[in-house]
Amino acid sequence: MKQILRLILCGALGWINPVAANDTAQVFTLDVDDNGELAPLTDGLLILRHLFGFTGSALIEGAVGENSKRTDASAIDAHLTANRSAMDIDGDGEVRPLTDGLLILRHLFGFAGNALIDGAVGASAERGTSAVVVAQLQTLMDTDGDGILDSDEDQPPVIALIGEASITLVEGDDYFDPGATALDPEDGGLTRQIDVFGLDALATAVPGRYIIRYEVADSAGNATALERVVIVTPKVQSLSVLAALPAADSPVNLLSAPFEVIGAFDAGIDYASCENDGGAGCPNINWKLVSDSERGVVLEVSHSGAGKLAGLYLKTGPAGPVDLSAYGRGTLEFDVKVTSGDPSIKMKVDCVYPCTSGDFVLADASPDVWVSYVVEVDDLVAKGLELRSIDTGIVIWAAEFTNTVFQLDNVRWRANVEGPGDTANQLDPPGTGWVNPNPIAGFEAPVSYPGYSLAWSDEFIGDVLNTEDWNLEVNGDGGGNNELQFYRAENAYLREGLLIIEAREESFAGRDYTSARLTTQDKFEFTYGRIDIRAAMPTGQGVWPALWMLGANFPEVGWPQSGEIDIVELLGQEDDRVYGTVHWQNEGNKAQYPNTGAGGKKLSGGENYHAQYHVFSLVWQETQLEWFVDGVSYLKFDITDNANLAAFRKAFFLIFNVAVGGNWPGSPDQSTRFPQRMLVDYVRVYQASGD
Repeated sequence: MKQILRLILCGALGWINPVAANDTAQVFTLDVDDNGELAPLTDGLLILRHLFGFTGSALIEGAVGENSKRTDASAIDAHLTANRSAMDIDGDGEVRPLTDGLLILRHLFGFAGNALIDGAVGASAERGTSAVVVAQLQTLMDTDGDGILDSDEDQPPVIALIGEASITLVEGDDYFDPGATALDPEDGGLTRQIDVFGLDALATAVPGRYIIRYEVADSAGNATALERVVIVTPKVQSLSVLAALPAADSPVNLLSAPFEVIGAFDAGIDYASCENDGGAGCPNINWKLVSDSERGVVLEVSHSGAGKLAGLYLKTGPAGPVDLSAYGRGTLEFDVKVTSGDPSIKMKVDCVYPCTSGDFVLADASPDVWVSYVVEVDDLVAKGLELRSIDTGIVIWAAEFTNTVFQLDNVRWRANVEGPGDTANQLDPPGTGWVNPNPIAGFEAPVSYPGYSLAWSDEFIGDVLNTEDWNLEVNGDGGGNNELQFYRAENAYLREGLLIIEAREESFAGRDYTSARLTTQDKFEFTYGRIDIRAAMPTGQGVWPALWMLGANFPEVGWPQSGEIDIVELLGQEDDRVYGTVHWQNEGNKAQYPNTGAGGKKLSGGENYHAQYHVFSLVWQETQLEWFVDGVSYLKFDITDNANLAAFRKAFFLIFNVAVGGNWPGSPDQSTRFPQRMLVDYVRVYQASGD
């Protein structure tokens, strides 16, 4: 692999200034009169008198040597006062004449052992033995007068690493060694004398663990060494989406396969798209090539001043979505430079519609400066991104989307060196290897009813769910019932004229189960009629399928004010009984009918709702709700003129889902087998014909 091995020592030289032995910083020693000698009747006496409070001539009379450099009483007093804390020999936090002063005097007279410490160690002393007291005194003595404390004599140099003690790099990356510093008490700075070993091994390094060793010796031959660990990891997989070029004649030249489309969505055209046209078809966003002094030819994106949301996307080509599971636990990285307008930026990543990561707000870019952004792929997955079906490398826009111009470069996905880990789905996608379980044919509903005409239906014919009628939810919010699943679009699919909603045991976005939830909200909403749904239910402890409805005003008023009508629910551990229920708000309180989970429609003779198809019906009239299974009525609810029931005289939308766990069914256990599937043959809505 290519390596650049550079030992950077110049920074170390600037960090510690080398000094010669004679220039060693001044330290306090017991040589108080500074004559190069330690004597009890000069230095020791000066210290003792000072601690007793002597000043002036009383301090120095008869206690200053012939060769003293420090002879003035005030200078000696000031010197001792400034270094008073250093004379706390017994370590009790105080400096006193009959403990610390006496210990110093005895030591200078040559006392040792008990003769040194008897009666001279305070009651709260930290240093209470002769050996410890002598060691402390050594830190204040320079017996040979060479400017080096006796405690530092013949000590090895000290090496300190610059930077981290362990460095990780990827195979193929350049290695720049931060270096180290060395300082010796006698010789001063020895940084320039450090020998470095182990750099040659990194010149051809394969993934593994390497040691960089720093060694140095002082003038007395005292040596020391220190090591740094360098971990070389396997080369990281990366996928370039867009990158600057020295020259280009079209924006798409900046893209890398499998990304072949530069496009945008635009609120000005009802969120439709324009693609590979520079934004000619979008009134509020456009893009072009520009030359950047640092990068070369880059992509520049401009928002109009109309205040309309619009965003740029880099999309896969005709081959369709790509599987980026290998990038779990990795990063999505890109560089942005805002050249004018508001610096707020948002981004997301889309998988096959309606799958998406949702919007991410980025830290504001710095005007006219390239800013590098790093987004954790796991954060995208946690919001619902399905890595197996990615169809945009990135979607990005100016958050204020008004008169903002920014440049985009170096968009790339980078894998984690340790692999995708548990966040990447390990199971095959839902529907892989589909085999129709062929439930018993069971009941078939009539295709018409007197006084009714078919208003809407879905027979689920074809290969793809009709998204003009259905919304596929993507979330893991627990449904308000502490449910355990994450709803994904791909868990709902069509096979052999059936809608299949598949609940799976798999780790995804912090959840241990996945499933699907479909609604007709804002697409098909109705008031009154007959609903027939032919389906075979899943089974197993903790599995909770439901075919139900919410009031269309749910986004505005919330639940239960919106009203809820459960056409059919089933607990997987009780797969021979289904329930019909209605929920509403009663004088500010939540209300439901029936008031408990009792009742419902229970099959007899060992039959269940899993092994064969049944038709679940609701007849909704202005004054009554009536529930049926296979054409047989089993529950009625009167809609009176009570104002609390007004919700049931307004439009509702359909919801189909399979929850896992939650307040009612409880969690799955070892008896539950996954995947579990709800098979829906058709849904038909009839309304009064007026005949």
